[in-house]
Parts: sequence; C-alpha cells; structure tokens
Amino acid sequence: MRNIVKKYSRLGMAAAMGVGIFTFSNFTYASDDNIGFSFTLKPNYENSYSGERYRQTTNPKNKWKVNLTYSSEGVGTVATFWLDKSGTRVSDVHDVAQGSGAHYYSAFSTANQSNVRLGAENNNASPNSYTISGYWDEETD
Repeated sequence: MRNIVKKYSRLGMAAAMGVGIFTFSNFTYASDDNIGFSFTLKPNYENSYSGERYRQTTNPKNKWKVNLTYSSEGVGTVATFWLDKSGTRVSDVHDVAQGSGAHYYSAFSTANQSNVRLGAENNNASPNSYTISGYWDEETD
C-alpha cells in the first residue's frame, strides 16, 4: 500500500511540474527588441508597411520603437512613421531623421493585443522613391 501511495505521489508531482513548465513556456515577455525592416518609401506620401507583429500589451504606454538607420535619400533625411492595424493608424505619426537613434512612442489603446505593423511615408511630396531600413519593435516593456 505504501509503495502505491509513493508511486501516485511521484506521478502527481511529475504531472504538476510538467503542467507548470508547459504553462510558463507559453508566456512571452515583451522586451526592447530590434526587429529589422527594409522597404521602399513610395512617392508623394504613399504608405509603405513592414510585416506584422503581435502587440500583446494591454497598456498603451508600453512604447513602440523605431530606429531609421539607412535612407537612400541621404544622411539625416526624414521619414514619417506610425503603428498600423489593418489599414488603420493606431498611434500618432512621428518624423524620424536617419541616423538619429532609437525613438520611443506611445500607441493608442486600439493597438493593444493585436497584430500591428510599422507604417512609413516620405515626409515630403517628393516624386521619387527611396529605400529605407532600420529597426523597430511593437512593444518595448
């Protein structure tokens, strides 16, 4: 009888540990990541977008980030960025100069717990297209 109790006790403990490991492995924690982007800024304020990422936060103050590291338009040139969700802007727009480092901004609550992408456009009505690249993150806390 004692061996049976020991056996079931060990099985119960192993099952509890397995469930605990499985449960904790499903949690993802936001951090300040550098997700690469590269696309063409279209002429005359047309919008360009990165791929989507899931923004799991429930806090709009959990900032998103953009860092414009390259622009074929030239050093120090400016592009306008925002967060987009299925064609709807879910943050304010922000002008960022190439080479100025990482910039952190709040999002609208409509960006929470949803797939978002980085939107961008040229900051002026140029008839030219430019290649830009850099890093972004949908949430940094």
